[in-house]
Amino acid sequence: MTSSAELSLKQPEPDTRPAPPPLPENPVDVTQTHVVAEFKHEVPLTTCRIDPTGRYVFAGAEDFNVYRWDLSSDDSSKTVFNGHQSWVRSLDFSTDGELLFTAGYDHQIGIWHTAADKPAPLSMINAHNGWVRWVRVSPDGKLLASCGNDNLIKLWNIPDGTLHREFAGHDRYPYAVAFHPDGKRLASFDLMGVIKDWDIETGKELRSLEAKFMWGFDEKFRADMGGARDMRFSDDGKTLIVAGLTEVTNAFAGVHKPMLLLVDWEKFEHRHKWKDDAYKGMLWGVCEHPEGFLVAAGAPQGGTKGMLWFLKPGDEKPFHSVTLSHCARGLDLTPDKRRLAVPQFDGLLRVYQMTAQHHVG
Repeated sequence: MTSSAELSLKQPEPDTRPAPPPLPENPVDVTQTHVVAEFKHEVPLTTCRIDPTGRYVFAGAEDFNVYRWDLSSDDSSKTVFNGHQSWVRSLDFSTDGELLFTAGYDHQIGIWHTAADKPAPLSMINAHNGWVRWVRVSPDGKLLASCGNDNLIKLWNIPDGTLHREFAGHDRYPYAVAFHPDGKRLASFDLMGVIKDWDIETGKELRSLEAKFMWGFDEKFRADMGGARDMRFSDDGKTLIVAGLTEVTNAFAGVHKPMLLLVDWEKFEHRHKWKDDAYKGMLWGVCEHPEGFLVAAGAPQGGTKGMLWFLKPGDEKPFHSVTLSHCARGLDLTPDKRRLAVPQFDGLLRVYQMTAQHHVG
């Protein structure tokens, strides 16, 4: 008889059978969109981004920290990035994925090693006099753009974080910035619905376009409501895509409608405006998919059911939608464009696969 001790030391015979062939990748079919991963946190999330390698998903949270999860793992992979003293609402990465940039409502930009085992900020820059609302890295990876409640847009040198240039011209808080894919121009969008086009080399404002329908004034509370909650250029640089809100009637109760604006960049005019009249709330995120559709994420007024809308540019109605378990706070796609991550107000970060599920056997 063989003892249990002997069994534990005995090496198994090598398996010489050939490995089964990998399952074929199903084509993208958003009507088959389903949850493939779920990461949990104790407080509401504020944003999310997936790093350029597709290994990690990062999310800001209302406890002022940023969290990292391994997309191929589970909740146990959660790693905390602690250094801000207020919400982080925007994240971006160096083009090689080595550095993470965080924009905080504590006036600061944080610079971190993306894959650090024990993360600590490499630098915390006092970037703006007021909230830092947005950060984005230039296509060549040399500059970081930010905007804040001091009405300024600033460019920072990567990787040392020194100030490169600042742009002044917005009268009210710029909410988002985006580099044009050619790397020569920068777009910004402010609280009042004003879009500006900047020359990066000279710092000059080249054009200004109003989108006042993405702003409203609450007479009761005497408050402005507006601004871009997400903004990106199409890959070909022909369209500026803006997510936000319209038809504000109660700023504090969230009574308004989600708005998606497409701007023709060459003509610098509104190409298409989309809203959902049946949904009271706002768009918190938008992404362009290379197969020719847009994905938009929404949060409702006073409710729990967020939404994902799948739209073709110019269409009046989505061709598909997915109900979320709670309000969406952002949206990002994996590098292979087959999955998307959505941070939620209930602390869940869900990853969805936009293909049919594989069935074995």
